[in-house]
Amino acid sequence: MTQIYTKTGMLFTALLLFCSLQMYGQTKISGTVVDETEAVLPNVTIRLKTNPSTLTSTDSKGHFQINVNNENEYLILSFVGYARQEVAVKGNTALTIHMKPTAGGLNEVVVVGYGTQKKVDLTGAVSTVSGEVLENRPIDNIGRGLQGELPGLNITSYNGKPGTPATFNIRGFTSINGGGPLILVDGVETSLDDINPDDVASATVLKDAASSAVYGSRAAFGVLLITTKSGHTGAPKITYNFNYSVHKITNLPDVVTDPGTVVDYKNEAYSAYYGSNLYNATETAYAHQRSANPSLPATIVDPSTGQYDYLGGTNWFNEAYKSGNPSQIHNISVSGGTDKVTYYFSAGYNSQDGIFRYNPDYYDRYNLRAKLDIELTKWLHITTNSAYNRTTYNSPSLQNGYWVSQGDFFHAIGRENSLAVPKNPDGSWTSAGVAIGFLEQGGRTDTVNNRTQNTIGFNTSFFNNSLRIKGDYTFRSTNNYMQGYQIPVPYETGPDKTVSYAGTSLAYAAADDQSYYNINLYAEYEKNFGTKNYFKAVLGYNQEENNYNSFSASNNNLISNSIGTLNETTGTPPSVGANGYQWALRGYFARLNYEYDKKYLLEIAAREDGSSLFPSDQHYGFFPSASVGWRVSEEPFFKSLLNVVNSLKFRASYGSLGNDQSLQNYQFIPVLTSGTTGSILGGTQQTYVGAPNLVSPNITWETITTKNLGIDVTFFKKLNATFDIYRRYTNNMITQGFALPAVLGATQPLENAADLRTDGWELNLTYNDETTIAGKPFKYGIHANLWDNQSIITKYYNPTGYFLNNPINGSPAYYNGAHVGDIWGLTDIGIFQTNAAAKAAPDQSLFQGYYNLNQAGELQYKDLNHDGKITYGNGTISNPGDMSVIGNTTPRYNFGFGGNFTYDNFDFSVFFQGVGKESFYPGNSGYYWGMFFAPWENVYQNIVGNTWTPQNTNAFYPSLKGWRAGDAGSLLDLATPQSRYIYSAAYIRLKNLTVGYTFPMPMLKKIGVDRIRVYVSGEDLWESDKLPQGYDPEGLRGYASGELYPFQRAYSFGVDVKF
Repeated sequence: MTQIYTKTGMLFTALLLFCSLQMYGQTKISGTVVDETEAVLPNVTIRLKTNPSTLTSTDSKGHFQINVNNENEYLILSFVGYARQEVAVKGNTALTIHMKPTAGGLNEVVVVGYGTQKKVDLTGAVSTVSGEVLENRPIDNIGRGLQGELPGLNITSYNGKPGTPATFNIRGFTSINGGGPLILVDGVETSLDDINPDDVASATVLKDAASSAVYGSRAAFGVLLITTKSGHTGAPKITYNFNYSVHKITNLPDVVTDPGTVVDYKNEAYSAYYGSNLYNATETAYAHQRSANPSLPATIVDPSTGQYDYLGGTNWFNEAYKSGNPSQIHNISVSGGTDKVTYYFSAGYNSQDGIFRYNPDYYDRYNLRAKLDIELTKWLHITTNSAYNRTTYNSPSLQNGYWVSQGDFFHAIGRENSLAVPKNPDGSWTSAGVAIGFLEQGGRTDTVNNRTQNTIGFNTSFFNNSLRIKGDYTFRSTNNYMQGYQIPVPYETGPDKTVSYAGTSLAYAAADDQSYYNINLYAEYEKNFGTKNYFKAVLGYNQEENNYNSFSASNNNLISNSIGTLNETTGTPPSVGANGYQWALRGYFARLNYEYDKKYLLEIAAREDGSSLFPSDQHYGFFPSASVGWRVSEEPFFKSLLNVVNSLKFRASYGSLGNDQSLQNYQFIPVLTSGTTGSILGGTQQTYVGAPNLVSPNITWETITTKNLGIDVTFFKKLNATFDIYRRYTNNMITQGFALPAVLGATQPLENAADLRTDGWELNLTYNDETTIAGKPFKYGIHANLWDNQSIITKYYNPTGYFLNNPINGSPAYYNGAHVGDIWGLTDIGIFQTNAAAKAAPDQSLFQGYYNLNQAGELQYKDLNHDGKITYGNGTISNPGDMSVIGNTTPRYNFGFGGNFTYDNFDFSVFFQGVGKESFYPGNSGYYWGMFFAPWENVYQNIVGNTWTPQNTNAFYPSLKGWRAGDAGSLLDLATPQSRYIYSAAYIRLKNLTVGYTFPMPMLKKIGVDRIRVYVSGEDLWESDKLPQGYDPEGLRGYASGELYPFQRAYSFGVDVKF
């Protein structure tokens, strides 16, 4: 690979040194292009209306020159993020042209693969949004700001931990092996967690194979293109913004803390199984006394055991979490330039305190970016783009999985007994209080991540800008380091009892480094032939290489609890690990665009991709695509409608891309297993090596093929609508193939043995207008997105048709015809009100491991197969027993809508986001079932007064019995998915609300300031859903295991200043 980069680097250098041809043209018209704030706009494309083949572009100062043969000529200007503009020359030889930012109209110029296109000329499925949607929001990553803004782009944040990365998906379920979109920042694959939201100029999503084709295998499931801000010619422009926020937890389980109520419910749940109460008569009576008189001591001593007895009322969430945690964001940027050099420099700092009440966690992120555009000659520009990112996260060690005695902190803190208290009367920790003890004094973990990236590129143009050759080389270095320690926490169980310790002393450290290289080299040529034929071609080469190495170590027995480093441990043997891998990609791509008479559009693209993840004879794959468009509104027969329907275009695309994300590194190489024998020979255990695993010699690319139909339309020059409908095939998915003879003694190898189909649609609406109110301008824009998709397995080797891996938790198995996300379960038809009705019903002894469920107060299940008993059948499609599909976890009908309003110097914006349809089943979770899970679990408010008794026959839950949902090893009815407890996870959330005021210009000029804006803003301010208390609709996957850092709202104040 080093030889490849050497040769490519020589080619790259040769292009810089030997591209010596200069093209000069006569100049009759010169001018400058600026935006509404008088900032110059470089790289604006300018054409003659009567002869579109004559074109030029503005330089780094916004200047241009173009030859005009007719003083009545018109200039056509286009630029990314700005409305296409037509300017009359009218005999002028010097022009200053102001361009206006677009609000999503069809004349907008958008970023596409290795170039730009006018939206009106797009034939693929592309959506774009300005970086303004990220401004003035208290967010720590770009994903949170883009959520709901782009149709088809699904963004999920699984918890509220500061710095947690968002997960991106385009157009739904991708593959049974996973796979996400390619994320590019200024053309280079980058994690968005490393990018300062304030640097973003625009975001574009390429959704179908035709628009993504030139990016190859890593773009099989779409592309998210982020373009950062650039410099301009002129005096320096300084921008500073500040945001201060207070974050508050959105939603926590509603735990009952009244001692009398808790004791009664736990006794009921316990006695149903054990035949006796969990708390004796003395304890029960005292609990009720404390309910009446909370000033009574929460801790008493049991005289028979000498141990503490706890009958308090502790809300452990309040003990662990603060009521509010602050954050602050500072961003400053400087941009400007001369005739030869333009620059953009920015720095950002984001600091957020975590939620912990004691020994709190805190997160810091630092961002630096520097961009230069250097004009060496009229035809050659050199660009540099350098970025540095550093994040630190310091937290109690309990969050990192090292809490030996209690498991994960978040899992434990929500299930600590509310009757227990954190500390004993003498100030020592209780056994339950160890959770808070670990938080306060159990050690800390520090994580530091550093990333440095440098890109150098060139841009040449010849033949009056018709031919452009561009290239860039990127090197990125990422280094991560983590170190921490854990110390045991003492606790006491009685006034005269021996001190016990929870946990062990431990120190640990881990480090990894990653080097990434990227080369892009491509040429663009565009030409108009006559007045009706437009042609543009792109031909290019791309190569990437990544090298990764990691090391980790841990050891027990710290010499001192005050020094938590590895060299202060004495345990033997220490645990040491290391890992490393390398991968590379290479691709050759081409794209051809043809336009006839501004009506008929054609785009053909192809890429030859090579990946090191496949065997040598399967390295390369060829993947073509094509798309067409028809601008109906340009037809003569449409002219009578143009006053109403200003633009109408139909689009269609078809294309394929290869996917290599389904394979891990070196997975095509047979692996020899090794170990040590159990017997000892010669005083030592012998090492043995087993037979290698089987590897298929024919394993190759997954192929993703997309069909897309779309329509773009504009009404009254104000309302823009885009609608797409698509079908995506994911074929040759890698999974275990056909079963092998048992005598072979090996499992079947991975093969390309499964197929998937995804169907969906997307709708985007924008409306923009302006008027005057009381003589002052009022501008407003409204936008809405709605999209849906669902996926079906069309091929999978499952000869028995088995649909459940585990009937208790509903874990699915794939089979032909399966809808991805289906929940199989039982159908409830109510609760038995009498024993007679229960005995007459179908036999439910399937669940009688603990209880007789054919009696009053128990759930009644529907006998779907009419065999007189409730069963799972064989768990197959042909014999499902009484199981059926009762829900689906796929988010359906995703939406986002909002508006921006400006009146005089005031501005207001609002944005909502949500999901229209999704199912959620809490599984065998103690967080939901409480005492149904285990009799000593917490009492949750949703259960109080809502369990069946002869006096409470309309209850939502059956009679209260412990162990009905808490033992996944038995067939328990409440641990089996069932229709009664399937919840709708649909929701709507107010993601952002902002009110701002911009001070008048005359006032600011006196103090030398161009702009001052103050604002108040809120993030995730409100939501509406039908989930149980304590469940956040965006964090359901985290709640499945209880390991969830709570989500938070943010209330903020900010200031923007421009000089």
